Amino acid sequence: MNRDSDILEDLLLKLLLEPLSADDSPSGTRFSPAVNAESAEPEILPAPTVYPGYESTPAPAASTDNASNATYNPVFDSGDLSTVQPHFEALLKRRLRQEIAHRPPLFPWEKGLQDYPDALQSGTASIWLDHLKNLSVPTGVPEDVLANLLNQCQQVADDMRQTGRRLVAAVEGLFPDQPQTLEYIAGLVARPAYRSAQTDTLAQVDYATASPQQQVALAMLAAQGIFEALSLTVSKDNPSQQQSWLTTSGLLTVQATYNQPQIEVKAVLPEGGSLVLTGLGETAGSERSTPGELVLRLVTQPGAVLRLDISLAQSQGVPLSFQVMVGD
Repeated sequence: MNRDSDILEDLLLKLLLEPLSADDSPSGTRFSPAVNAESAEPEILPAPTVYPGYESTPAPAASTDNASNATYNPVFDSGDLSTVQPHFEALLKRRLRQEIAHRPPLFPWEKGLQDYPDALQSGTASIWLDHLKNLSVPTGVPEDVLANLLNQCQQVADDMRQTGRRLVAAVEGLFPDQPQTLEYIAGLVARPAYRSAQTDTLAQVDYATASPQQQVALAMLAAQGIFEALSLTVSKDNPSQQQSWLTTSGLLTVQATYNQPQIEVKAVLPEGGSLVLTGLGETAGSERSTPGELVLRLVTQPGAVLRLDISLAQSQGVPLSFQVMVGD
């Protein structure tokens, strides 16, 4: 039984089993007819009824140091913070959960509730996977591995600039027990000469029967292709770049144009969808219900890295994220 129920039961038993004192009268102070104090006979009150199981025990003598201890009543003690505070926190958490369930918070670009899966799975976001089959990477990598790589590449692209570190972060979930192998092969795959020399050789390797080292190399080559396909780099000398991504609904085209201090991102969608551009603490968003063009603009600066999330009607809340880098 919880603390509140214990306190309530003790209080009810006290009121029922103890005689009503003058100060506890329901109507306030008890008044009696005036009598001569010298001749008044003391009022004889009946002894309180003693119920089985509730026999009275002698009360401890009042302390001479503190007279208030004689009237101390533990039922009404509100100083036990170890009990009151957890109870208050539990009530507060329950109230917050009720408020969030009734009125969930929304992002600035959202008009209603949306589901955002924790990971990109081939069955729920296959709209994005068709393009991976056309990347200049060895074939034969299973679709579920490509889906995992696409998800990981989008998560780590904003956090890491060095190619080797990004490759390790993209594939380490597939090979958690091989940190030294990952670092060694990442150093090789980061070199363009290695990729050119090994692509044809690894294309003949079946991923399912390949050695662990070959699987790591295949996964990293695929991750490197994904990073390149999802990156747009613009600068003052090269102010515009375009990327295309094949979806099950058609071709998605994205173009970034830098006109200092503003960057413009234009996307041509194969079906209805939305864009969200985030950078330097600012966010811009736009959407349309039919195929066509969407344009976003943000003020930025050299060295900035922006994130562009594109959602389509068939992507089921799983966006495709591009990295837009502004060079010096």
